Amino acid sequence: MRWLAVFYTVGICCALSVAALAADPGPVESLKSFSDFQQVDLNRLLSGDVLSERGSLMDFPNGISAQTCFVVPVSAEETAKRLQLWDPSPHGELKVFAFHPLHTPCELADFQQLDFKMSQRPVRWLLEKTVASTPVKSDLNLTHDEAQQLAACVQKRADPQKVSDCWAKLLLGRASAFQQKGLDGAQPYDAAGESVSPPIQLRTMLREQLAIAHEFSPILKRIGLLGNETTPSLTPFYYWTIFDADYHGTISLGAIYQLAVGDHFQLVDMEYYVSGNYYTSATLFEVWPVEVGGKPGALVWRGDFFAAPMLAFTKGTERIAYGALMLQDIKKEIHFFQVEAKTR
Repeated sequence: MRWLAVFYTVGICCALSVAALAADPGPVESLKSFSDFQQVDLNRLLSGDVLSERGSLMDFPNGISAQTCFVVPVSAEETAKRLQLWDPSPHGELKVFAFHPLHTPCELADFQQLDFKMSQRPVRWLLEKTVASTPVKSDLNLTHDEAQQLAACVQKRADPQKVSDCWAKLLLGRASAFQQKGLDGAQPYDAAGESVSPPIQLRTMLREQLAIAHEFSPILKRIGLLGNETTPSLTPFYYWTIFDADYHGTISLGAIYQLAVGDHFQLVDMEYYVSGNYYTSATLFEVWPVEVGGKPGALVWRGDFFAAPMLAFTKGTERIAYGALMLQDIKKEIHFFQVEAKTR
């Protein structure tokens, strides 16, 4: 989901006040086998720490990644369920203005809460960029046909309700195609004279993370990000969201998949459409059962992968700085997720 909701919204911390953590060494050794964490101090996680590492610099110029590890004080099964359905919008610091599930098949009514009347400056920015879009030029991630459709629908009118209705129709088309065809239905963007495919961007990043790709191959193959299968054989949780990505209002469509693998769980949150500012993202979770203070708990590894055009122009220390900002926002998201897990 979502680091780019504040230059990619995401983050979470821990607030566990328990005295002991007894866990089978299996989950920890498994985590070490594919992640960047070779030292996992469960006592630190128990006291509220989140392990974090910036991903190594990629050969892929648009890509950036990060890894985190944390503990949740509910069972692995319940943690996986909550991760799949979690709504970040009640937490204002995450700058997610709306988050809504989609029916299967989706329908126009699913987008009725898309509201361009919001007073937030990022939403006004998106409204202005939408009105400024023409069939031949747009600052948004659209196909040529979508740009034509949007321009014809809006007709240069900055009427928030009209713009909301026009976007709802466009998003319905994107979401319906993905629900029917999986990644084959994720149309590429016409961006700066080039064709940019979100699935290709994600696969390119995963090819540079062979250990992670191998660990997550059970679910990645089922959803079409690895192997030859492009139509997912898992039913995900579909959603749309609107949020602040680096002060720009951004709409995305996503799907969150979950798969039980033995006694633990794997999840993939994949954004197959993003309206601008970045191209796509995927967040991978692996959730193992552990015992927290004599009660069921979960050890979670999280990997975030983002593809954004501006990253191609960053090198060295600047790229490292972006990674640090990314981790900062990821930790915020983790914090709020764990607070909810502890109180509900």
